[in-house]
Amino acid sequence: MEAIAQRECELRQSLIEARDALQRRDEEIDRLQSELAARVHGSEFSSGGLGAASEVNQFEDRPTLEKKLLEQRMRILRMEGSLPRRVRARLAALPGGRAIAARREKTFKRAVEAAHERRTRK
Repeated sequence: MEAIAQRECELRQSLIEARDALQRRDEEIDRLQSELAARVHGSEFSSGGLGAASEVNQFEDRPTLEKKLLEQRMRILRMEGSLPRRVRARLAALPGGRAIAARREKTFKRAVEAAHERRTRK
């Protein structure tokens, strides 16, 4: 039982780290999309920022960004359809499963908040 609890703790920590990584990637994608939108609307040309060659390179990178965004979305969909996720959903439907799921959800949220607090302290 102790080994299971230890493994659950390790998996929870891995899940938190994966969630943080996805959040950082989402923020980076949002930043890049905003930057691209600003360049598309001519703000860089009007301010005399980048030259035409750099603008062309940015437009060529847009399909790459869209491809990365699609890959991230597909990863999330695969995680949602994974075996552990499906098993957890079925267990939550059993008698007493909701209480266990609620307790684990609280524990996960506390772990996420603690990880967030550690990051903001740095």
